[in-house]
Amino acid sequence: MWQNAVYMADLRFQSLEDGDLADVWYALSGAAVRHPDRFKALTDAVLDELLHRRADGLNPWLEQRFRAIRLADSKEDAEANTRAG
Repeated sequence: MWQNAVYMADLRFQSLEDGDLADVWYALSGAAVRHPDRFKALTDAVLDELLHRRADGLNPWLEQRFRAIRLADSKEDAEANTRAG
């Protein structure tokens, strides 16, 4: 029945360029891990928008965009976990 459904862009994101939207997704993802009840739905909505815009090219594009900071974040997360544990 919904096979030919048309994607309806989320109006909240229409003025954001792909790079800015990806940055929002990256920042929200960290918050969503710590506070899923508060941030998961918005994080998922941002990712859905990115998937619609970038389709199959999304994963390699995100990997390239965040490679450098992801490695730094991983190190910071590990250090924070060590201090907390």
